[in-house]
Amino acid sequence: MSVFATEAIEKTLVAIVEDLIQDWGLDIDATITGHTMLVADLEFASVDIIQLCVAIEQHYQQKMGFQSLLMKDGSYVSDLSISQIAGFLVAKINNEDK
Repeated sequence: MSVFATEAIEKTLVAIVEDLIQDWGLDIDATITGHTMLVADLEFASVDIIQLCVAIEQHYQQKMGFQSLLMKDGSYVSDLSISQIAGFLVAKINNEDK
């Protein structure tokens, strides 16, 4: 049983996000970090969030059940940070390992 550190997952997420947006022509003033917001900072649309979820599942080779992250009280969340997604993945991956 291995425990995935939030920092390692955050670093992996940043790499996945950078790969997804490399051809978007965004003028990003800052480096992508855990504080980076998908919609506000990177102009993600809902289809981009779906692509990110698929890329994450492919990377970790397991289903993550993102619906609990993407929906709150029956509505879609308006935005997510890299660190929020990392925290969700830490819980999912560590729970799967047990």
